[in-house]
Amino acid sequence: MDGPVQLPENLLTRFSNAANAVRKCTEAIVFSHNDADGIGAASVLTSMLARSGKGCQTSMLKGFDFKTIKEGVVSGVDLLIVADMGSGNLSQLESLGLQTIVLDHHRQEKDSDKLHHLNPSVFKVDGARYACASTLSMLLAVTVDEMNWDLLPLAFTGMVGDRQHQQGLSGVNAHLYAGGSEKGLVQEKKGSLLLPGPVGESLARSAHPFIRGVSGDPKGVAQLLNDAGVRGETTWDALDEGGRRKLSSLVSLKLLEQGGTLGGLEDTLAPDYFFPNANSRASHMTRLVNACGRVDETALGLAMLLGEEEAQKKAGSLAHDYDEMLLSSVKRTVERGLSKETAIQYFESPHKEVSSELCGIIMQWIGDQDKATICLTRMDNEFKVSSRGTRKLVDKDGL
Repeated sequence: MDGPVQLPENLLTRFSNAANAVRKCTEAIVFSHNDADGIGAASVLTSMLARSGKGCQTSMLKGFDFKTIKEGVVSGVDLLIVADMGSGNLSQLESLGLQTIVLDHHRQEKDSDKLHHLNPSVFKVDGARYACASTLSMLLAVTVDEMNWDLLPLAFTGMVGDRQHQQGLSGVNAHLYAGGSEKGLVQEKKGSLLLPGPVGESLARSAHPFIRGVSGDPKGVAQLLNDAGVRGETTWDALDEGGRRKLSSLVSLKLLEQGGTLGGLEDTLAPDYFFPNANSRASHMTRLVNACGRVDETALGLAMLLGEEEAQKKAGSLAHDYDEMLLSSVKRTVERGLSKETAIQYFESPHKEVSSELCGIIMQWIGDQDKATICLTRMDNEFKVSSRGTRKLVDKDGL
């Protein structure tokens, strides 16, 4: 990505005004959504406020909850920040009569001149690609103080979690990448089909993508590595260009032969972002945050992004356990097969924690690409239902 990315002057003016509100406050309370984007946003905002010497309390919510927000605005709080939600509830937030910043990229109820409403959708841009809550929070942080540029890994963790990188960066996301790249804080890297670590272990543990005859199969892994002329203990980053190309080609060929699509490969191979100062990749950090979120440990995910060492270790352990549960669930589904109807295919997940991602994996790498995929999970006396459709189905039928 070359050169600076210009943002609308009226959008930047809103951020400048909101930054002044941050500088003037003494005690802030932050409410953010509990997904990867919301956790990324919360980590940026919490760090920004702490560095500015402001009192701060941060809470994660499953969705906009006005009662909880209202109860949180106690005596002494002079700034409310709501992230990854709130644009559909501006009237309620206005009724609090408090200095309020809303950082959201979803469709708005209306605009507001009573709040600092920081939503690019107001300016008729695509909020699904132009920015997410994490990158909006990052733009606010660097507007408050340039020293906050080092928070970029936290923001890009949320952006990758929201999959806004898959079709290229634009808007606020591109603006931040350009600024971070110029400062030597971030580098764009090619995406990988494999998890971090030795390639043999990565292939054996790979659930997304699930490679028939390789994932969870030591003999299949050994055969594939032999065909590629690659040693299993070598990491992906340590492979030479020829080794990467050969191994990637063989994996891609297997995925296409089992029914995967070029679109699915392109999504999986979307660019990744490397942060030299932290020696980490956005995809890896997103994986850790997602693992925390899926077992309702959002506070742990936030603590991990804020740099707490014990939280980072625990998040890594959760991610490992989650990956094992996911892989065993995919293998079970492959062995049992899917039930197929005219327009849908369905199966039952053994674990509620993995059901959403499992549904996506089965849709993308295992099932019939021309049918919508439905995953059922038993929960006491009811079923949780997850559904997925390929890009082709969504474009064709508006699923």
